[in-house]
Amino acid sequence: MKPLLYSQLDANTRNIGWRREGNEIKYYKNNTDDGQQPFYCLTWTIQFPYDQDTCFFAHFYPYTYTDLQCYLLSVANNPIQSQFCKLQTLCRSLAGNTVYLLTITNPSQTPQEAAAKKAVVLSARVHPGESNGSWVMKGFLDFILSNSPDAQLLRDIFVFKVLPMLNPDGVIVGNYRCSLAGRDLNRHYKTILKESFPCIWYTRNMIKSSLFTVVILRSKNAKKEQDELLCGGWES
Repeated sequence: MKPLLYSQLDANTRNIGWRREGNEIKYYKNNTDDGQQPFYCLTWTIQFPYDQDTCFFAHFYPYTYTDLQCYLLSVANNPIQSQFCKLQTLCRSLAGNTVYLLTITNPSQTPQEAAAKKAVVLSARVHPGESNGSWVMKGFLDFILSNSPDAQLLRDIFVFKVLPMLNPDGVIVGNYRCSLAGRDLNRHYKTILKESFPCIWYTRNMIKSSLFTVVILRSKNAKKEQDELLCGGWES
């Protein structure tokens, strides 16, 4: 639970980014006498490294929407990885941000071979404050997009549908658990309200639209806007 510190002077002069800092760390439930729901408090002491500095604190190592876009751009511009990783737009969030979908699999030689592949669906950052989920997702993507024999075998056998940031609005505005509308998307996978919960609705519809078996894995503690994305086999 040790917090993270970012010093602009350290970053500019010594190329040092986020790091764990702090002492006397306490995490406890506060006491309320008015019958209201109690809250939890994190307290710690810190000695700032410099005078006349700007510092930031974080609970986990941050991973922003911009970080994700830069990563996906590098994948799209990689002449090898782009052969077996297709980057699409699943939908737009309430604020109009892109919810990215990656389809990762080695090209199949025949339609029958493609139809035989089962799918693995992974998502991260349904709770925007769980930035550690993005680092787990990045580690997975680094592996599955590599030339490792194990990664190549998995791409031969499976189709990976990856949603690296399911709640971009929450990430951008700095929410810990909720969407832009203040709702916990992790509690609305059964929703029929496409306009209110587009990220969840399109994710569920993508899975239900296929006839193939799906294994759902979610990394936690993350189409071009047309019907083509939600039709056909997993490789489409």
